[in-house]
Amino acid sequence: MVTRHSSVPMDSALLQPLLHWLSAHPTLAGLAVFAIAMGESLAIVGLFVPGVVLMFGIGALVSTGAMDLAATLAWAFTGAVAGDGLSYWLGRRYHGQLRERWPFRSRPGLLARGEAFFRRHGGKSVLLGRFVGPIRPVIPLVAGMLDMPASRFFLVNILSALAWAPAYLLPGVIFGASLDLAAEVATRLAVLLVTAVAVLWLSGWLVRRVFLYLQPRTGRIIDRALAWSDRHPVLGHLTAALVDPRHPESRALLLFAGVLVAAGWVFVWVLAEVAGGVELATLNDRVYHLAQGLRTPWADQVLVVITELGDAEVLTALLLGVAAWLGLQRRWLALGHWLGAGLFAAVVPTLMKWAVQEPRPAAAAVDGFSFPSGHTTASMVILGFLAVLVARELPPARRWIAYAAGGLSALAIALSRLYLGVHWFSDVLGGMALGLAWVALLGIAYRRHPAPAVSLAGLVTVSILVLGVAGLWHVERSLAGDLRTYAPRHPVRTATAADWWAGRLSGLPRYRIDIEGRPEHPLTLQWAGGLTAIRGRLAAHGWHAAPDTGIGTPLRWLIPDPAIEQLPVLPQVHDDRHGELVMLRDLDHDRRRVLRLWPADVVLQPGDVPLWVGNVATQYADRSLPLFTVARTEADFTMPVAALARELADTELLWAQPPGGDEPPLLRLRESALTAPSGAE
Repeated sequence: MVTRHSSVPMDSALLQPLLHWLSAHPTLAGLAVFAIAMGESLAIVGLFVPGVVLMFGIGALVSTGAMDLAATLAWAFTGAVAGDGLSYWLGRRYHGQLRERWPFRSRPGLLARGEAFFRRHGGKSVLLGRFVGPIRPVIPLVAGMLDMPASRFFLVNILSALAWAPAYLLPGVIFGASLDLAAEVATRLAVLLVTAVAVLWLSGWLVRRVFLYLQPRTGRIIDRALAWSDRHPVLGHLTAALVDPRHPESRALLLFAGVLVAAGWVFVWVLAEVAGGVELATLNDRVYHLAQGLRTPWADQVLVVITELGDAEVLTALLLGVAAWLGLQRRWLALGHWLGAGLFAAVVPTLMKWAVQEPRPAAAAVDGFSFPSGHTTASMVILGFLAVLVARELPPARRWIAYAAGGLSALAIALSRLYLGVHWFSDVLGGMALGLAWVALLGIAYRRHPAPAVSLAGLVTVSILVLGVAGLWHVERSLAGDLRTYAPRHPVRTATAADWWAGRLSGLPRYRIDIEGRPEHPLTLQWAGGLTAIRGRLAAHGWHAAPDTGIGTPLRWLIPDPAIEQLPVLPQVHDDRHGELVMLRDLDHDRRRVLRLWPADVVLQPGDVPLWVGNVATQYADRSLPLFTVARTEADFTMPVAALARELADTELLWAQPPGGDEPPLLRLRESALTAPSGAE
């Protein structure tokens, strides 16, 4: 009987009860999907139901195999049709009376926007409204109020629901499957993906919500600020200058002033903590070790590329390219402030590093002082003020898009510095606050002076073109060297071959080093010798090297009913590294064995013989996922290593240690040049 690995992303024990319940009660699970889809589409209720998030989560559960994709799509489709249908009936039943009922009595704008949308787009508004934010649960109600023919409404309702159900579910299915595959490589990779998506999404959502919340309320804030300035003639002049209602940019100026105060306060607090506080010191250590515990080779490549986009070469090219374009356009005010941003980014972080002289983390791959992070400060200043230039040319309701794009780009560079272990959390936080404060100050100065408009299309085109060309050139030139520079350090120790063979060598891991050690992935194999020797020995017994992965590798998961040999072998991570030797032995159409070896960072004497650790596992073709067939690792690691011991029994190159208690078995292999000590089994 085959013991199979759970297909739950990240193998989370917390999800297991839910998944068992879903598998045991498919009808109740389907009714829950129906209720969510109906509530998301129902008049007024849909305003409070986070349909996008819930349907995305349901899609992720489908990817575990606990829920059937076709049935879930059917339940979601039916619920969406029912929700819009009930909303339409309410509109036909009550017509204009709805304007006098809650919540439309206190929020008349909801119906007004829905009516305007319906009158502008006609019947197709039911189709479009299914996917349009706040008016989504109002459009069917309006269609009923305005007596749209029922036959026409339900035709569009059904067609829109047919598109809505997969559009909302499949992204979650794909994301859940990708997390599942990432967890097969390393749990830390799946955790890193979830964390990165959550941080970037939350940051973008926060920028948008704060901007949309403040925009309609700045009028009242300006009135209060003016009243305060009348009572305080000293500081009042500065306040009045910022919030002059006759100035067309008074709302933006007020927002910049708030950002300046908040960012300045954060920077002063961080600086005080760096100078002698203890709160951030503890947090620095925790964040540093957490970030280093999430490192994997694939993520290293992505994060090194991101950090290279914040290198001086790329930001300087962006600064000079945009400056040249502003000069050609004779936009002298914008050019002066843009150069002010660049001068600050080039000078101030360096001066502060020498003034504070905060040391970097001990294992940092680069030299120099740490506070504040130069990459973070410079990217926040350059990309942040570029967002200010772009936002000035956008309609007020869309300016948050420019601010979010600039802020998220700078945030990604800042997080890459944490991940690569070259800065403390306080360095990054202080750099973001310092850069944001300068952007706000420049924004106040720039928006206080009337100036001719800057071509939005030209500015965006030049910025993207220069950033893309300079970034590609710099990454192509520097990536290989930077990957070596930022690679985690693995010190190598020496030991005697006799101690290792007799089991007296301590410190060798027995489980794959991942988050919490990955105890379900034991290291059941140790090899002393060169990889060429064991590769040849295995090839003589029917093993072959794993094929290289390439750009087209993911497409092989979409092959209908593939043999196990057609499925790619995902590299697994142990101690921040992929295996240096991966060999396969096909068993049948659906199963194969995989042997992996990683460096043990030990050299055996005499002879400077490298020591390797690894395991042998069985994989099966898992066809339970919708759309995908993937090779998944079985939970039994004892049978594969025992089979390997039988295969190599005639070589006299192995020494087997039987399992002790709950510990997995261990198989030691060596080249013939290493002789066993006297009395060894």
